Amino acid sequence: MAEAARRPVFSVSDHTGMTAEAFAHSVVSRFDSVQAVYFTRPFVDTPAKIAGVVAEIDEMAQREERPIVFSTLSDPDLQAVLARCDGLVIGMFGQSVQDVSAELGMAPSRRVGRYHGIADAASYELRLDALDFTLMTDDGLGIDHYGRADIILVGVSRVGKTPTCLYLSMHYGIRAANYPLDSADHSGESLPATLVPHRARLHGLTIEPRRLHAIRTQRRPDSEYATLEVCKREVARAERILRAERIPLIDTTSRSVEEITATLIEATRLVRRVT
Repeated sequence: MAEAARRPVFSVSDHTGMTAEAFAHSVVSRFDSVQAVYFTRPFVDTPAKIAGVVAEIDEMAQREERPIVFSTLSDPDLQAVLARCDGLVIGMFGQSVQDVSAELGMAPSRRVGRYHGIADAASYELRLDALDFTLMTDDGLGIDHYGRADIILVGVSRVGKTPTCLYLSMHYGIRAANYPLDSADHSGESLPATLVPHRARLHGLTIEPRRLHAIRTQRRPDSEYATLEVCKREVARAERILRAERIPLIDTTSRSVEEITATLIEATRLVRRVT
């Protein structure tokens, strides 16, 4: 079977590009055989900038497969220019904004970047507070602050605790701490004493040992830490402890950070604090 050709995927925005980028990954990832190469072009808010992006897309279309272009441009004139490029252009706001405008009986604002800006100062402060808390309590640090945590993730090293905590803090304003269960200081078969007072807020992450072995090998090749034997031992021990304590577990082996977060939110009923 011939190897699939790579497909360029552009996310074009007049602000950060985060929305277009997330949507592009979500859609394209549903097609397993596509070898997508992603390009994000943020702050495209002038005729000169959109002309440059169109030229880049057209040039790439001559060399490779036709690009797929996800756009969150709010200016219809810029969107019209982009629509003429040599790619499949998906305007994410057009019809949706028109439909909501008709339902609400009002015209949409032309202000760019309101969603990702500091439109709500209180929400912005909550996000910063949550992020600061997560960084302060990462990987077993700042245990004196665990009383303020909304959730504490526990599991072995490289199971996905830190990126999930960061995602929770940045996108939900949730104060998320994490604690490693593979430290040499905690080689027993019981929950570390530090965590016992906070048991109600604990949630475990686990992973298939071979997947963990692959991740650790990339980070620290040829180390005992990355050996399959160590990975199997640490995962088995962590699972025994968490199951004995009846702490809920999520398997992160084939889940993205977004999927892990969504599963946690559903399981814990934590409420998003930021918009």
